[in-house]
Amino acid sequence: MGSSVLVVEDDAAIRRLVKMVLEREGYRVEVASDGLEAVLKLGVMEYAAIILDLMMPNLDGFVLIETLATNDPIRLRRIIVTSAASPSVIRERMKGSPFDLLPKPFDIGDLTRIVRTCAEQ
Repeated sequence: MGSSVLVVEDDAAIRRLVKMVLEREGYRVEVASDGLEAVLKLGVMEYAAIILDLMMPNLDGFVLIETLATNDPIRLRRIIVTSAASPSVIRERMKGSPFDLLPKPFDIGDLTRIVRTCAEQ
């Protein structure tokens, strides 16, 4: 079995689709429906890639990235941000954070390519 990936997404349909596609690619996939659930999972397991939606209830992706930047900056290199927000707005708000950005709606082929790159690092 391949590397582990964490999908943090509040939209259940997107979560299921990404999980299914990545499992077909040979990854072990964990899911979290919000940032709080993601923090709990990140506390107990390492992931080759973290697919992170920015706009979520409870604890959004921006806060999660800021928390990781302070406490575990190495993990930022494994984050793939998915969002319908403007890429320039995201980059401005998260200036200096080394993550991949995949605007929604995203191409599933692009997602699997970026996950593969993260897993190979």
